[in-house]
Parts: sequence; structure tokens; C-alpha cells
Amino acid sequence: MPIDDMMLNPMLDPFRSMANECKEKGHSGEDMDRMMAALNRMEQLGQEMDDIGAYSGKITSEGLQLEFSNAYSEVLASAAKSEQSSPEDYDDAALLKTSVDALKDAIQRIREAKEQAITESEKHAKNKTEKEVAANEIEVLYKTDLLAKPIEDLIELGESGVNLPTFLRVQMEKGLDKAAEGSVVLKEGLEYAKGWSEASRVNPFDIKKANEKLEVFNDLASKAKFGVPDSLQVTLAHDKIDHTYIPDIAKWDGITDAWERIMNLMMSWTYAHLSFADKIFPWDMMDNPWPSIQQTKDCNPGEIKERIRIFKENFGLEFYDIFSHETFVWQVENHQIDESQIWYETLVNTVYPQCKPGNYLDQDTINEVERQWNENLMSNPERHKDADRFIAFFNSVFGEGAYYKKVGKKHEWGVRNAQPWNLSTFKIEK
Repeated sequence: MPIDDMMLNPMLDPFRSMANECKEKGHSGEDMDRMMAALNRMEQLGQEMDDIGAYSGKITSEGLQLEFSNAYSEVLASAAKSEQSSPEDYDDAALLKTSVDALKDAIQRIREAKEQAITESEKHAKNKTEKEVAANEIEVLYKTDLLAKPIEDLIELGESGVNLPTFLRVQMEKGLDKAAEGSVVLKEGLEYAKGWSEASRVNPFDIKKANEKLEVFNDLASKAKFGVPDSLQVTLAHDKIDHTYIPDIAKWDGITDAWERIMNLMMSWTYAHLSFADKIFPWDMMDNPWPSIQQTKDCNPGEIKERIRIFKENFGLEFYDIFSHETFVWQVENHQIDESQIWYETLVNTVYPQCKPGNYLDQDTINEVERQWNENLMSNPERHKDADRFIAFFNSVFGEGAYYKKVGKKHEWGVRNAQPWNLSTFKIEK
């Protein structure tokens, strides 16, 4: 689901406006292509991602805002130069002024983007708290001062009385041109992405990617003159890291999705046998749930059997392999599995052997499951720790208490009487 236009447009409209202005004036060339590539990438990420915080971190870590602004400055400078029709028309001071003016315009656009984001968020905020939350997040995520400082240093140099060749030479000698590419902001974005991945713990490869991107940035910075890495080298290195992990992440997600579907089908089949099945979601939403409940009892074993066959065909894994697989272990160790250990042991050791086409659960199993249900033994008692980890990260970025100020009341985890997960005692009886 794309990011809401309410949040995305204030971030991108200043860049869209600059791009449209250049198009209307007929500008073209390599710098124009660079500028449009940066904007198109920001647009693409806005459609692919659904969290404005993660989006801001991503476009910052890729240096897209600074890449656009730098290219925009070059487009204006090239346009000014091309307007001079002959050597006699060449005006060194005019070109320098055009370059400085473009830098000033870039700073103005950066600051305007932040103000527009705040204004737009206020239009949609329902109350004072929502306004405060939005303003705080924008203040944290928009690195306006960090983005502007190196550009202001260039402006100061350009207005110090030097001529254009000296301006170009000194900025390269002192690394001001590289600093203006936003390396400080880029590093902060990479650190933010690293913290986000470690807090979310979606999979181990997501964390590896974030760590490697920060490491390669620091490595390139240590080898670069003035400690400022070349933005193109950073981009290429990061693209390589992204592509390296695409197969691993796809396989991880595929395996996880497959066994989660199998286990969910088995849980639904089990619930359908309970005496109060009509009080369980989704059947409790139906006027006459019993035909659907019976269909679940009749059909789920066949679907489970087929999914297990496909699971083996696609990944070479049997049903019992699930519970020692790294994807399962990851969920348990990171408190991301919703169900308790006792409930999973019942599913694997007691329910699964009976889950065959044409067969139903015996009464002893039904009684045991109803006991677990009634005694609140089926939910993972430490499930909250996954959320606690992310909340701690969120507050570390946006301020103490920021998470619950954003989402409202705390989540109620309910009564959970089961013992915590312990993989060393998790019993599988084949």
C-alpha cells in the first residue's frame, strides 16, 4: 500500500516543481537525467513503501534529495553557460553568481519542503496531539540544518570575492563539493535504517543489509579525501548489497509464508471441532455459521495435505522440518510467534496425526484444546516483547513516550497463562 499523499506530497512537491520548471524551459542533458532519476526513485519508493518514517530514512540513506539538488544546480549552471553565444559573451562572474544562486535556491527548497510538510500535516490532523506528533516526526526526519550547512559553506566561498576557477578549485581541494552531496545526512539515514531493521527484526538478512551498508559507507569514508565518500561509489556498493540478498529474502519469505499457512489451516480445523466454534472468529460474524464450520472440518485436511506436498516440492522440507528450521526458530527467539509452546506441541503431536482427509478430531483432543482455550493457555505470554523492542527504538528516535502519543492507548495483550517458549524443551513426537 503506497504512502498516503497527505504525507508524501509535501516531501516531493518542491522537487516536482523544480523538475517541471526545468522541463518547461527545455533543459536536457546528463545533469537533467540525474535529476529526474533521483525524483523518479523517490516517487517509486513512495508507491512501494507504506511507512513515512521508513521512507524518509530510505531516501536519505540513498542520498536522493541531495542528488536531485546537486543535479538541479548543475542544470541551472549549464543553462546559464549555454546562453552565452560567443567567447566574447563569456562572463566568469555571471557564471559564479548563477552557481551561487542555484545553491541558495536549493537551500530555500529544502527549507520549504519541511514547512510544507508541517502545513499539510496540520490540515489533516484531527486534534492538537496529532499536530504535535506530526510536527515532531517531521522535525526529526527532515535533516534541514545538516543538509543546508555544507551548501551554505559553498555559498560563503562563492560570495567571498573569489573568481569562478578559484571557487571550483577550492571547493574540490577542501572537499566542500563532496560534503554538499550530503554525506553526514546519508550516514545518519543509514544509522536510522540499521536501528529500524534491528528493532523490527523482519528477517536476519534485512539486518545484515543495513549493517553492511553502514560498514561500506564508513569504509569508503575512511579511504576518501576529507573523509567524504563519493556518492556514486556508495550508491553502487549499496545496490550490490541489495541485489545480493534478494534471493535469500525471497526464500525466507516463501518458507515462512508456506508453514504459517499450513499451521493456520490446522488451527482453524481444530477450532471447528470445538463446542463453541460458532463463537470464534470468523464464524461469530455469520448469521448461520455451522455450514461454514462443517466445510472447514471437511476440507482443511485435504488442503493441508496438498500444501505440505507443495512445501516439499518447492523447498525440500517436510512438515516436521518446520520446527527446527531457522525461520521458525527466528520467530520464537524474537517473540514473533502468536501461539504458546503448549498449544504448538498439541497441534504438532496430537492434532496433525489426526488431520487427514475424511477424519475428525477425537473427543480427548477436543477436550484438551477446550481446556487450553478456557484457561488462556494458547497465546504466547511474551509476544509483547517484540512490540516493546520496536517501541523502545521509536522512542529513542522521536522522544520518550512518542510511540503511544502517536498510536494512542497501549495494546491490551489479555490474560496469557501459558509458560514462555523454551526451544530446548519443545517436544516433537514423530
